[in-house]
Amino acid sequence: MYYEDELLLVEEVRRNDDSEALAQLVEKYHPMIDNLASEYFITSFDRDDWYQEAFITCFDACKIFDGSTGSKFGSFFKMKFKHHVIDLIRYENATKRKVNGMTESLDEVDQSTMVSPSQKNMIEFVEQVRKAAGKMNHSELVALRFTFGNLNLDEACKQAKCSDKSLRSAASKCKKKIQKANEKDLS
Repeated sequence: MYYEDELLLVEEVRRNDDSEALAQLVEKYHPMIDNLASEYFITSFDRDDWYQEAFITCFDACKIFDGSTGSKFGSFFKMKFKHHVIDLIRYENATKRKVNGMTESLDEVDQSTMVSPSQKNMIEFVEQVRKAAGKMNHSELVALRFTFGNLNLDEACKQAKCSDKSLRSAASKCKKKIQKANEKDLS
């Protein structure tokens, strides 16, 4: 009976593109999908991506499945999904190989063009901030996060447990400490 219900769902998807029947089939095979997800790794795929690919593959499997030979839909879907996953991995690896073919030896590259002046200034600025941050108290560090836009004024005041006037004063102290770190680097 259970197998017959599955065949009815497959038939509904095949004839009517029934999304509810498709969802029931994919739901039934969640353990198989989860097993393949734990067995294979695809960069930047999360569980939702795996289920999305399973929906696509299940739909395709329903369209071409022929149960008249005695084969079971579950086995057919698993094989088709596994092959689809392997194809995705092959595609991902082919893309990596293509990128690897475009690489150059570092010895052959003009290294003066690798870092632009603005990148170099940014790297130096980040290093100055890092040095100065080591000498800042808690409220100054919160003020620094506020200055860089990581916190809004209300959140920063709550974290620093101070008024907005005090927070702005702490931000001013941060600026002076960063400038002092810059002056030490120049001397």
